[in-house]
Amino acid sequence: MEKSAYLDFRLEGLAKARIGEIDALHQLLREGRGLGFWRKTYLKLVGKRVCAVIFNHDEQMVGFNYYYFRESEVKDRIIHHAFIGILPEERGKGLATALQTYAIDRLSKNKLTGISGNVKKTNTTSAKMLANVGFVLTDDPDDTTNQKIYYRF
Repeated sequence: MEKSAYLDFRLEGLAKARIGEIDALHQLLREGRGLGFWRKTYLKLVGKRVCAVIFNHDEQMVGFNYYYFRESEVKDRIIHHAFIGILPEERGKGLATALQTYAIDRLSKNKLTGISGNVKKTNTTSAKMLANVGFVLTDDPDDTTNQKIYYRF
């Protein structure tokens, strides 16, 4: 993913040298849970293409989102949205929207057909942002916790 900018923030694909930073940010945003060996390995191998990060003017990583392929969706060239997170003190500035828009733009250039994912029904802020950038949200009668999301390229 090539570099881009939003306000005073820089967006780019994840560099291998930044795996430690993204793991620390993931732990902060996910109640102490680290990325784990397999996700770190995956991001070391392809992070530049499947993980978008955003930095403030002090070069601090303040947010990221990443994607992976589900076995059931590979043949249809659909990538799965795994997670998006922004530091609490940076929220409300449009950074998640900028990050998601940036990732959609970059992923759309890779012969993919769409992005799938889930969002908790209680996470109305994320659901609103996803709808605003073009995701379609649908209820799954078998899942009372999440809504399915889909973005078609």
